[in-house]
Amino acid sequence: MAKYVFGIDLGTTYSCISYVDETGRATVVNNAEGTNTTPSVVNFASPNQVVVGQVAKENAVIDPNNTISLVKTLMGKSDFAINYNGEDKSPEEVSAYILRKVAEDAGKQLDTEVKDVVITCPAYFGTAERTATKNAGIIAGLNVLEIISEPTAAALYYGCAKEQAEKTILVFDLGGGTFDVTIMSISSEKIEVVCSDGNHELGGKDWDEAVMRYLAEEFISETGFDGEFDEYAQQDMRLKAEKAKQQLSSREEVPVMLDAAGLRARISLSREKFDEITSTLLGEAIDKTDAAIAIAKEKGYNIDEILLVGGSTRMPQVTKALVDKYGMEPKILEPDEAVAKGASIHAVNVYVNNQKSLEPGDSGETTVTVGGTTKEINADDYKEELAVQPEMMSIGGKTQKVVVATTKSFAIEVLANNQPKCCNIIIKNQAMPDGSITVSKTFGTNEANQDNCELVVYESDFMEDYFDIDEDFVLGTATLELPGNLPAGAPIEITFTLNTEGILEVSGVDKTTNREVHATMQSKGIMAEEKVDELKEKSKRMVVM
Repeated sequence: MAKYVFGIDLGTTYSCISYVDETGRATVVNNAEGTNTTPSVVNFASPNQVVVGQVAKENAVIDPNNTISLVKTLMGKSDFAINYNGEDKSPEEVSAYILRKVAEDAGKQLDTEVKDVVITCPAYFGTAERTATKNAGIIAGLNVLEIISEPTAAALYYGCAKEQAEKTILVFDLGGGTFDVTIMSISSEKIEVVCSDGNHELGGKDWDEAVMRYLAEEFISETGFDGEFDEYAQQDMRLKAEKAKQQLSSREEVPVMLDAAGLRARISLSREKFDEITSTLLGEAIDKTDAAIAIAKEKGYNIDEILLVGGSTRMPQVTKALVDKYGMEPKILEPDEAVAKGASIHAVNVYVNNQKSLEPGDSGETTVTVGGTTKEINADDYKEELAVQPEMMSIGGKTQKVVVATTKSFAIEVLANNQPKCCNIIIKNQAMPDGSITVSKTFGTNEANQDNCELVVYESDFMEDYFDIDEDFVLGTATLELPGNLPAGAPIEITFTLNTEGILEVSGVDKTTNREVHATMQSKGIMAEEKVDELKEKSKRMVVM
């Protein structure tokens, strides 16, 4: 049986899975319903069964209390997604069912086990969100090779899909629930992230909601309805709003039939009206794009090409706005599939690199170093040879190197001129040439004979060296254990390491004795390892339809 690895685009509204076949071609695998994408919707049908996908999306109309969508927007931000049967479900557990659905469907289609995967996330996702995404994969029973940013995955597919002269591309990624803009330098040998920005609350769902508001206003105007739309009417309106939005990509006007409280109305929605009621949303995306272009220009990069990714870029207003603003016609790269395909290409590279890092005879948990990053892997997971090698899917027999950049700034709380401030150690949009970045800064102890100090770690988009304290940006705390006999002002070197997956690690060195001091990072929004293991066992007992 051929050995494959997979890329999964775990989307806010739709998810997709891909693999690289024996010919070196990235290929999306259809789900059991025969479509290339699966709605990221979960319906808890019974205590031991969940329904995922289109059926769950339709069930939301008749069973809204037991159905959840848009769970990706909660990843790393909350430990609660939905309550079913008196039990709180976390975003990681819900997302694991989505991953299981796409993985199990693909396994049946290909008659093989889907085990080794790369999962994508928005570029602006921070440590908590990326860790939550990885934990969802673990709960689903998958071996998560790596977490990769969605625009990087799309650019990787773009680079492998056709020969490229060196150029700077802007990836405009507007999905169902999130927006990313990433600027990259791309060639046949290397993809290098220059900078990125985004809005985790902006996506196609917001266009849907704008349409819903318009439909509701028109319905009230035409029927005289003066009550409140119940949850069933709202869900029905949401589905019809999304369908109308999609139809307007190819039509100038669409009719929408609405029913509520025994009343019915036929409402016409034109593309012109649609563009008008959503113009503010598109303006927000353009503003983020302007900001990213400004940073790229400061670094000496000018945009040669605009690449559209994400299903919401099908809206004609997107292309028109980009042409009007930047004077260049964007290229559309398989909006629904490009991210998953790029992730599957990256999965091959990661799997093979892990194999090459192992010594003959290695087994069990092993520490390997790939691209300057040290990580623990299970050597037994890499014994099988893949059906494809990286050279088969790259241009001219060369494997493209991916150079990412930091997507967040990471700081600690310090006293600056006797005032509490945040001091950035890692700055957003710094290059990570080896896939990771390590930055150290030295600070002094506050008091004599301290036996420990608590570091408050912040994660933000601020790029200044110092910024004001804001509890909203606290990532977590790290406790440093000190010798206890140090004078006030004793130098302590704090080191932040951001690994290939965008997850932060903290360490310190007591410079007086040159002894490494232990740091235990307690992060907000990150599930404990024991809880992940518990949910993994629980997930095995659930039937996913």
